[in-house]
Amino acid sequence: MKAAGTLLVLVALVLTACTGSGERACGLLEDVPDRAGRASVEQVREVAEAAQEAEAAEIRTVGDELAQNLTRRRVLENLAPGSFLDVIQANLEDLRQACRSLGEAATDAR
Repeated sequence: MKAAGTLLVLVALVLTACTGSGERACGLLEDVPDRAGRASVEQVREVAEAAQEAEAAEIRTVGDELAQNLTRRRVLENLAPGSFLDVIQANLEDLRQACRSLGEAATDAR
């Protein structure tokens, strides 16, 4: 019984570290496929909105960029086919990096 409690605490610590000190956007990002072309616009929009509400400034900044690029979808596609996915992919990678950095900082603080 004691081992099960210890396991639950360890799982909670790992999940907290992976989601960047509990940032909702980082948790949602885990459900978004690695390739932007496989994600739904709604998934990406939900991540962008959560990132815009994040406590961490770096995550908010990426969330703002992601939201702006979602609204520019038609313009980007008119400039060059496929450019929308390239830009969104870059935003998602930036957000993943910000979440990793935040998670590392949270782990180091312990």
